[in-house]
Amino acid sequence: MKTAKPTLDEIAAKISAHLKRFQADQVINKADPKYQTVPYYGANAWRVGSYVRVIYVSYQGGTSLKRRDAERYLAWLDAGNVGRHWDEELRAYRR
Repeated sequence: MKTAKPTLDEIAAKISAHLKRFQADQVINKADPKYQTVPYYGANAWRVGSYVRVIYVSYQGGTSLKRRDAERYLAWLDAGNVGRHWDEELRAYRR
C-alpha cells in the first residue's frame, strides 16, 4: 500500500513546530552579544498557494519554498539538524 504524500499544510506545520522549538530553546536561540538580536523571533511556516513560506525573524521577511525544497528542509530538520533552509549543511539533501 502506498503512503499518501503529505500536504503542503502538513509540511509547513512540521517545519513550524521545529522553528518554534528552536525559538524556545535558549541555547539555540542565544542573543548576539553585540546587537542583542536572536536568530529566531516570531519564527513560523505556513502554506501559501503551492509554496511553504518560512520566516525566521518576523520583521525581516521570509522565503517561499517550493514543495521539493520544503520537503528536503523538513527531512533535514527531522534528522536532528538545527538551522535555516540555506545553511551549508543542507547541501547533501539538495541532490
